[in-house]
Amino acid sequence: MNVLKQITLSVFILACSFSLQAKQVNESLEVKENVRVKIENLRGKVAIIGTDSLAVKVSGVLDYKATDFVFKKEGNSVIIQVQMPQNMNHSFWDNDGQETDLKIHVPQSARLNFKGVSSDASIENVNNEINVRTVSGDIDAKDLSSRIELDTVSGDIKSQRLAGRITLNTVSGDIKDSASQGRINYQAVSGDIEANSTANEVYASVISGNMDITLAQVIDAELTSISGDIDANLELSDQGLLKMSSVSGDIDVFLQKEVNASVRVHSQAGGKIFNKLNNDKVKKAKHGPSSHLDTTVGDGSASIKASTVSGRVGLYY
Repeated sequence: MNVLKQITLSVFILACSFSLQAKQVNESLEVKENVRVKIENLRGKVAIIGTDSLAVKVSGVLDYKATDFVFKKEGNSVIIQVQMPQNMNHSFWDNDGQETDLKIHVPQSARLNFKGVSSDASIENVNNEINVRTVSGDIDAKDLSSRIELDTVSGDIKSQRLAGRITLNTVSGDIKDSASQGRINYQAVSGDIEANSTANEVYASVISGNMDITLAQVIDAELTSISGDIDANLELSDQGLLKMSSVSGDIDVFLQKEVNASVRVHSQAGGKIFNKLNNDKVKKAKHGPSSHLDTTVGDGSASIKASTVSGRVGLYY
């Protein structure tokens, strides 16, 4: 009986060891131009790389708790799914084994949809529609163009050399963007935004996070904050429009010396205005704590509008 128990125990241990081992994948499918690639991965990391080949190739290892791996065509779409158990209690999220680690090569013309939970995603060298959504994972994107939407709740977004219509959105994570072009929308709640962009249309919003943004060739920009601070260094085009607002956060804007703009700034409830563009004075209301600045620099062809409740607005060269 003892021998039988030992054999049973040995088989059980061996089975457990196999379950903890990485599950390798290495598969490919031939596809057409503009194929839509749909990827779902619960946790781990996925790297997506655009290539000149009309093929989708997947290689790497699956989560040790994965129940199945789906890699198939449906019309002009390719489905890639790492399937996991339906019942996931607290112990499921213990990092005691291999998580998914995949590298996926797609055509540069592919349209991408990625969904994850605690999965990181990196995407590069793709020139079509891209939609990436994850909950606690980080997103790293570079050399993408067309319509781009990157969204994470508590993860960070890092992007380089994006072009087109771009949306970067996080709640408690940070956004760091460089060398983007086109039309871009940055949104963060408690996270910070750090950007250096040549996009000519820029919309950036924070709640309690801070914004540090450098812009060139701006035609239309809107920067908003509740309690976070905004530091902006930008070149405003003639005929351009710059709008800024905060509740209690401070706004400091540095403009090119050749700027041509009409300037209107308003503060309420004790907010302060500093004008270092010319010698025009800030005017205080006869009644109440509000103040305002109306001035023109250069020929006044562009427009700068700013407001704050109790924060500071500073305009500088």
